[in-house]
Amino acid sequence: MPTPSPRPVLLMTRSLDLGGSERQVAEVAMSLDQRQFRPSVACFDGRGVRADDLRRAGIPVIEFTVRSFGSPRTAALAWQFMSWVRRQGVALVHPFDVPTVLFGVPLARLARAPIVLSSQRGDRRLFSRGAQRALGATDRLAHGIVVNSNYIRRVLETEFRVPAARIHTCLNGLDTTIFHPGDRARRADAGAGLAVGIVAALRPEKSIETLIEAFAGLSSRSHTLVIVGDGPCREGLQALARRLGVLERTTFTAAAVDVTSWYRRIDVFVLPSTNESFSNSLMEAMACGCTVLASNVGGNPELVAHGENGMLFEPGDVRSLTVELEAVLGDAALRQRLAAAAIRTIEQGYTRERSAERFGELYGRLLE
Repeated sequence: MPTPSPRPVLLMTRSLDLGGSERQVAEVAMSLDQRQFRPSVACFDGRGVRADDLRRAGIPVIEFTVRSFGSPRTAALAWQFMSWVRRQGVALVHPFDVPTVLFGVPLARLARAPIVLSSQRGDRRLFSRGAQRALGATDRLAHGIVVNSNYIRRVLETEFRVPAARIHTCLNGLDTTIFHPGDRARRADAGAGLAVGIVAALRPEKSIETLIEAFAGLSSRSHTLVIVGDGPCREGLQALARRLGVLERTTFTAAAVDVTSWYRRIDVFVLPSTNESFSNSLMEAMACGCTVLASNVGGNPELVAHGENGMLFEPGDVRSLTVELEAVLGDAALRQRLAAAAIRTIEQGYTRERSAERFGELYGRLLE
């Protein structure tokens, strides 16, 4: 019997630079079993580090330069997209973020792609009413909606009445050849001063002020705070650190392409979000050997088991976070035990290979 040809699949994301969805699209595309699938990636902006990674891996990148859904030019781009899908005989179309879901799902259905998937990778309740209505329409058009946590699955089922059978959970994965502890030298003496930190977009829902306030309340003044990222809250957070007297012990720096060096400098990683779907930065910190503390919201408790591979605290609870920080900063053996368990958690369930297996199993099952 002849071997079946790999089936063309198209993954979509708005851009291919830094970002969680961008990373996941690239990881999945590069890790799918190419004996079964022939992946391509479509985007609105084909520049960036993920685009470079894909091209080096021989994955075609197709750019449809959508800048505004209200632009007359977008109608021509929509026609080009449908023509490309038909011409390539694409068997499955899967957008990963909101802009490409709104663009790609209806057009792929019009192009008669056999399978069209949607994605929901963040809490839809945070979106505008208009975006929620539009995404509800794509829910009905798509053959299924892919989520990256059981938390988002529950939100879709309970708040948006999406039937459970239409929702598919495919967890995020990391390239552990990049995200690993490396030559990290974990310091045993808390008295020498340790680095507490976060890598995140500086947006309101990240609640980084909770971390700054808890850090300011620590009994020891020997520790330092590292905040890696940028966003609309940066100036306010710097002002808060200045007001609390910890700015001189705080480093603010923009995110870099290679964030692993920052993770390896951070001893205790804190994610104090008030809303979180399934945090890539939390996964990355765990893989790189940080001791992790995370707010007990969204998908965080799906990754962190309190007292086993990290610590959980209630969102916005400065006192609770301060207590947890004091505990781990003062106990080297506890830090080492939690960090080792965190590394095992990622290596056993959240590698890019395991993630690609989940996507491949889903794609294969739907195409059958």
